[in-house]
Amino acid sequence: MLCALPAQAQRPAQKPPPPIDTTRIKQVFIEAVVEQRPEFVSGPPVEYPPAMRQAGIGGRVVIQAILDTMGLPEPESIQLIEHSDSGFDAAARDFMLHATFRPARLKGRAVRVLVNVPLDFNIRRQVPPPPPPRN
Repeated sequence: MLCALPAQAQRPAQKPPPPIDTTRIKQVFIEAVVEQRPEFVSGPPVEYPPAMRQAGIGGRVVIQAILDTMGLPEPESIQLIEHSDSGFDAAARDFMLHATFRPARLKGRAVRVLVNVPLDFNIRRQVPPPPPPRN
């Protein structure tokens, strides 16, 4: 004998889980695993800090950042991981914020990638010409 359950006791049919939206995955790759590494395309001239130039100080800053699938640095990801003098930090960060790269690619698709970008600050001093020969 079959008996019907009251309507509130019946379990509704379960819906399948929604498909995963892969465009929302924020996976970040390292340069070593991508098929095509990002390439620098353009950026502003690196501003040499005037106080550092006047003091004759040179140095290097290494910037780490995540480049998005358009080849643009994600501002919140920019970190200065190495610097010879903190006087170069603001100029390095400003450069990176405005730089453009060709995006990294994996299996033909643009992907987010973690990069380290070195910036060298060198003062080119003019060497005086040698004295004229004596006769």
